[in-house]
Amino acid sequence: MKSVPPRNVRKEPSAEAESPEPPLVGKAAAGKTSRPPPSPAAPKVPLSERFPRLLKAVTGAKVLVGLAIVVGSAGGVAWGAKQYMTTSPRFAIKNVQVDGAARKSPQEIADLAGLRLGENVFSLDLDAARRRIEADPWVDSATVTRKLPGSVFVTVVEHEPAALVAIDDKMFLASSAGEVFKELSADDPVDLPVITGIEGADVAKDREGVKKDVQRALDVAAELDKTALAKRYSLQEIHLVEDGTVELVVGSDGIAVHLGAPPYRGKLEQAERVFDELAKRKTEPSIVFLDNEASPDRVVVRMR
Repeated sequence: MKSVPPRNVRKEPSAEAESPEPPLVGKAAAGKTSRPPPSPAAPKVPLSERFPRLLKAVTGAKVLVGLAIVVGSAGGVAWGAKQYMTTSPRFAIKNVQVDGAARKSPQEIADLAGLRLGENVFSLDLDAARRRIEADPWVDSATVTRKLPGSVFVTVVEHEPAALVAIDDKMFLASSAGEVFKELSADDPVDLPVITGIEGADVAKDREGVKKDVQRALDVAAELDKTALAKRYSLQEIHLVEDGTVELVVGSDGIAVHLGAPPYRGKLEQAERVFDELAKRKTEPSIVFLDNEASPDRVVVRMR
């Protein structure tokens, strides 16, 4: 017997059937795909934060340009001032004043310094002018200064000759400070005591030592000058012995006084007493020995 399906029974749709697509929204959606909404605009970043190095470079360049302008202006002003000072007749040398020079005239000192009236006062090299003056053997030291607008002042300190120094076969002048400063020439003073016993090799080897030796000799001469002996017998020669002792030659007849080692003040006073005693006897010695260090009170006199 055949089974007959029941009528009027609705057939459920198959699970495999495709479901209809959802409708698009609005007319503009026809034929278009949907897009996400736009993001909000990002905040603006300042230029100084986005490009800090560039900003610093630009700022630095502006500063440098400003400095260059300032320096350029200052340089131009300085150049103009220098141009004025070195070319204006206002700063021409109109007066040269020389003080302290006795051996040379003011004109000779000005010539030594290279000073010329009418030259620009700023063109003068003060140190060079001083060195040229000090190159003269009579000049111990010099100073050269300028006073605006057109004056130059020169101060000279000359050597004061105190003795003649015999070195080898030549004669030199020595100052009171012991400085052997020039060879004796025809117009130099000669009425000075003579210091002997210094060799040329000593000067070449130890100039400062020679200066001390000359000063030692002059100290003895100064001690002699304090006695009455110096008034009766003028000092002729101070001989520096190699062993460090000192001998004097006094009077026109050349009486030798052997002082030996220092101190000399007491020995010179003793020599004064010896000469006084001999004067009472109306006689003069040829040599007086005061150099007995073992017996300082002993005096030996050699008569003529």
